[in-house]
Formats: sequence, C-alpha cells, structure tokens
Amino acid sequence: MHVTPIPHASRRWLPITRADVAIFTAMALWLVPFALAIMHHQPGERPAGWREWLLAAALHLPFLAILSFLMFGLIERFDYFRIAARPPCPGNLPPRTPKVCVQLPMFNEDAVAERVITAACALDWPRASLVVHSTDAATRLKVRAFCEEIAARTGVDCRWMHRTDRKGYKAGALEAARHQTDAEYFAIFDADFVPPSDFLTRAIPHFYDITGNPVADLAVVQAQWGHLNDRESFLTCAQALWVDDHHTLQKTWRSGVIGFVNFTGTAGVWRREAIEAAGGWRAASLVEDCELSMRALFAGYRTRFVGTIVAPAELPSTIAAYRSQQKRWTQGWAQLERLHMRTLLTRYQTPFVRRLYLAYFAGICWQWFLWTVWIMVLPFLIATGLWLGALGMELAVAAYVFPPLFFAVLAGMIAANESRPTYAQQGRNGWRARLLRMARVVPYMILNTGMMPHHFCAFIEGMFGPLHAEFVRTPKTASTGAAGTSKAQRPKARIKDPAYLKFELFFCLTLIAWAGFFIQAEQAFAAFWSLWILACVVGLRAAPALSALLAKDAAHAR
Repeated sequence: MHVTPIPHASRRWLPITRADVAIFTAMALWLVPFALAIMHHQPGERPAGWREWLLAAALHLPFLAILSFLMFGLIERFDYFRIAARPPCPGNLPPRTPKVCVQLPMFNEDAVAERVITAACALDWPRASLVVHSTDAATRLKVRAFCEEIAARTGVDCRWMHRTDRKGYKAGALEAARHQTDAEYFAIFDADFVPPSDFLTRAIPHFYDITGNPVADLAVVQAQWGHLNDRESFLTCAQALWVDDHHTLQKTWRSGVIGFVNFTGTAGVWRREAIEAAGGWRAASLVEDCELSMRALFAGYRTRFVGTIVAPAELPSTIAAYRSQQKRWTQGWAQLERLHMRTLLTRYQTPFVRRLYLAYFAGICWQWFLWTVWIMVLPFLIATGLWLGALGMELAVAAYVFPPLFFAVLAGMIAANESRPTYAQQGRNGWRARLLRMARVVPYMILNTGMMPHHFCAFIEGMFGPLHAEFVRTPKTASTGAAGTSKAQRPKARIKDPAYLKFELFFCLTLIAWAGFFIQAEQAFAAFWSLWILACVVGLRAAPALSALLAKDAAHAR
C-alpha cells in the first residue's frame, strides 16, 4: 500500500486543502453573529416572542449535544463502582505454553530504544516461546547491535527489523513484522513504555478459561497505562489525570458492560486469529489501533481491559510534543468515524442500547467541534438576550457552568481515588498523594480549554482531509520526572500548519472583541469567561517560548 504524505502546507500561504477551506469558512461565518449582536437590542433584554425563543432553542443545540456527551460520561463513572466490584478473572494456561511475539515499533527512538528492548527481553515467559521484534530507522545500527547483544545475553529471540520506507507507518511496520513469525499472540509496546516483567504471565491467561481452553471470541487484552514522569510539570500532571480517568474509569466500565474497549496502540496483547479475521493492520486512519479494534468488533470479537496490569510510560513533556500527539489522535478519530460509523449504525448487528453507546464511543471526537462552536455562539446569545441568563443569572450558572464543572471535578476525584494500582509500586496511595492527584483537575481544565481550537482544526482536517495522512511520531526524551534523566534534546515548537495558527489567532481576536463588548455593556459574567478562555489559549501557545527563554536565562546565569 502506498501512502502519500500531506503536502507541506507551511510553504504556501493560501489554503489548498478541503480542511483549510472548512476552517476559514468557519472563521468567516463566525463574524456574522458579532455583527448581528452589535446591531441588536441591548444586552440582557429578554426574547420578545416565539420566533426569538425558537431561534434561542436552535442556537442551544450544540450545548444540548455537549450535555448528551456529559450524560454518557456520568453513566460510565457512576456505574464504574458496580463494574469494578466484578473484575475480569484470568483463566489457566494450557499445558503447551503459547508462543508470544513482543513487537516494539520504533522510528528514530534513540533515547528510549535500549530501555524498552531491555524490558521486553526481561519479560517472564519461557524463552522458547518468546520472540521480540524491534523495528527502527535512523538509529538502526545502534538498535541492531543492542538487539544482537541482548539476544546473546538473555537467550531471547530478539530480532531487529528494518524497512526501507515508511509505507503504512506504524501499522505498516506491525503488519510486515506479523508475517515474520508464527506466534499465537502479539504483545505491543510503544518505545516510551517499560512493561513490567510479569506483564505476559498476567495478561495471556485472560485468553483462556479455567480449564485452559481458548476464549475464542476475545481479541485483545488491554492493560492500564502507568506514568514515569507524571510529576514533572504542569503539563504531565494534567495528562496523567486524563489517562487515569480514561483508563481506570471509562475502560473498566466499557469492558464490563459492552464488552468492547479500543486497543490504545500499546500495552496490550492481540490474538493472531483476531488480527487476521479483521483483515490485518492498515494505515487507513492515524489511529490504526482503534481502526483495527473496530474491524475486530465487526468480525464478532470482544475486547477486555484489565486495570490491575499496569505498564508505565513517558508522558509528552513539551507542549510541542503534546500538540503533535493530540492532533494525530483527534484527526485520526475523525477519520475513523468516516470509515466505520455507517457500518456501526446500519450493518453491525447488536442490541439498540449497545449500538447507541458504541455510536457515542465512535463519535467522541465531536465534543471538540461542539465546544468550539458553543464558545463562539454563546456570546451572541448573551449579547442578544437569547440565553437563559435573561431569566436570571442563577439559572445561567446552573445551566452553563455547573454541568461541565461538576463533571470535571467528579471525574477527577473518582480517578484520583480509584487509580491506586497505577501508583502502587511507587508507594503513592496515601491520602496526601490522592489529594494531590485530585488537585490535577485544575491544570487538566486549563490544558483542555487551551487546546480547544487546536482540537477543532484537527477534527476538521480529519473530517475533510485525506484518510492516508502522514503519521507524525511523538518525540520521547526518556524522562522519568527526575532532574537529569532526559537523554534527548527536547523538540522545539515549530508551526507546521499555518491554518491552525491562523484559526487560533482568529479565535483569540474574537474572544477579545467579545470581552470588550461585554465590559462596555457591564456584563461581568460573559466578560470573565471570555477572558478566561482567552488566557488559557494564549498561555498554552506562549508557554514553549517562555520556557525556552527561562532556560536560556538559566544557562547564561550558570
């Protein structure tokens, strides 16, 4: 399969893709509400008749959709405790130990290659039934030499594989390596993970029942992501809360109730037969892991999450790396929807309630589009009196502020308390440690707010751009959160797509205009929230430059 990279848009000023056209069309359309508000009646005036009430209801549709996402999320988190009380039980291995291939897909991972290969070769599994595949590109000579050295030292069949091109990117590497072994199971780890030695002995038994017979319809066992550097910075703290919430709470519920969680690309084990039945790995979407999971679902397989198996990993430690990762995930999820939503809604045979939840799962990336649209529409509603605040400020706070704030705080509190297995080996499960984990909800909310326009652009690009887009890896530095542990130079923040920067600039200028309008109109509530969102977006965009400046000053001081 030939993959054509996206043209390098930074060399052109005019938009050249459908995604660029969609972004700039949205910018043009959002100028209309501001102009209408200026010409309309005074802020705070109530709607005069049924036509205005009907318009108000129509313009509240994005927020009603947001509330539906929050409702599904609350169901997951409130019902989590019932499901967590019945954790999945592993079976017993058959007399003949199944052969497992550990795949370590890498591309230019010089900083972390040796660490993950060492951890993979230290897995507690019979040497004759364990194969380790390591793939790499620019650092191939170093990685190859280390693979040969550790194979001779440990007795593990550790093979280095190198492709002469990047066709299919990560999915292409996994698919090519799959045909080089007859292993029954594939354990996959990204380069920034450090799997514990007992990972396979705890994960593989889930593919068997108590009598040692295969559970034929189980395709994947997904483990919990742990953290190597969650206390390193504001950024890693916020990410750690999101991972704890998504894995510990959401995946536990989804696994126990609907029998399906998407493979997250790493820290999981695939059954070979399930990969083959689904058609193998392919790079149709930037989230190749989720895309294969959906095809396995349609092929009749279940997937399982086991939160007590924890594989620590390095969180992106720079804003540039985090933006790159989130762009790939959001864009890829939108591509996934284009590929499989129609099949899910019309051809996949499953009960209606399960189909409804799977549709929520597959369409989760819409939340960024909806939030961005709502942020741009709400000021117009306030300025023209078409919002609930026209009936009383208390009603506005209860309707607009309380639901998302309550959701974020509740999710943060439950995740901080229930993610104990993630921090058990570090001895960080005391009440002080849990309180600190709860406090992560503040940077979590700031980060998500600041990333909103970035996610919006990635969603638009996923919906209107090419499916076979370029896979941009997330840089790793081998950081463990302690001073001096990073083995690689941190990547510099570079703007590779000017359309994203232009939209963020437009988004910020719109917020400034609305803030000025509301300050003049003495609408403190609206002015505050406009400035709050503006501060989050500008602060996140300025953070890399500020960090670089502080680092430069510190270097000069030394």
